[in-house]
Amino acid sequence: MEIIPTGIASLDSLIGGGFPAGSLVLLRSEIGAGSKEFLMSSAIMTEAVKRNLIKPAETNVKVPKDMWWVTFTRAPDDILNEVAMSFERDLFELFRDGVKFRDFSEDYFKTSPVPIEWVSDRLKEAREKAALEGLSSAFASLYRATAAPATRPKTTLESLAEFLTDNATDNIVVFYTLSDLARLYSDSESRWYDFTLFLRGLQRAAKRWGGLIYLPLTARILDERQEEEISACVDGAINFQWEAAGPTRRRRVMYFQKFRGLLPRLDGAAVVKFEITITPTSGFEVARAELIEGLR
Repeated sequence: MEIIPTGIASLDSLIGGGFPAGSLVLLRSEIGAGSKEFLMSSAIMTEAVKRNLIKPAETNVKVPKDMWWVTFTRAPDDILNEVAMSFERDLFELFRDGVKFRDFSEDYFKTSPVPIEWVSDRLKEAREKAALEGLSSAFASLYRATAAPATRPKTTLESLAEFLTDNATDNIVVFYTLSDLARLYSDSESRWYDFTLFLRGLQRAAKRWGGLIYLPLTARILDERQEEEISACVDGAINFQWEAAGPTRRRRVMYFQKFRGLLPRLDGAAVVKFEITITPTSGFEVARAELIEGLR
């Protein structure tokens, strides 16, 4: 089995070097509990491994060619600014140089009430240019549209599928975030079925591509049934949550809910939770592991 490192040495050393190649991985997280920092730290450290600045936890691993961040509502510059404010400069530069962005916000917002100038300068400029062309051009365009066969615009899922087909092989792809995409298709049972069918197909295609696909999902944004349906479509499901660590302190923890091909090799880690720390100088780290109470 080929293994792709997360780049986070304190985690990779505990799980045999990383995650099985071809995995579709759900990161279900309470707000601020660490999934975002996990993804950012993974991108930073993966770039450091590619530059031979650090060595992976194991030698028999497959380092991805590229790391893609697919966004639906957040602008890439906004994400870069957040990383710059969260990490030391050298770590930010590794993220900036190592991550490629594909922004689907034009597809995502095109049927929404959001004004286009909020979303895309390109579409705003194109609309203003079209308005200046005058009525003659408008009538000519109307005639061409009437005479030509009607074409249905691509859905966000169709555009996303085309991108993944061309770019996911041997790479890491982050959906930032799956919550945004899922909410777009959660308004009816038929659209939700299309969404879960897409995830089923994605889980199958990921094996052929041989990379990793991360799906971060904010906990309790969807109803419980929908969260369970998403969990059933993926190879790995990891939970990030807050828990009390005394009367005045909380801590972040993560645990594996399931993981195809990984949990049998962890010698009982299915019932282990990992306490995690996040700092600007080292990013996401596993501090210690402990058995979940009641599952000893």
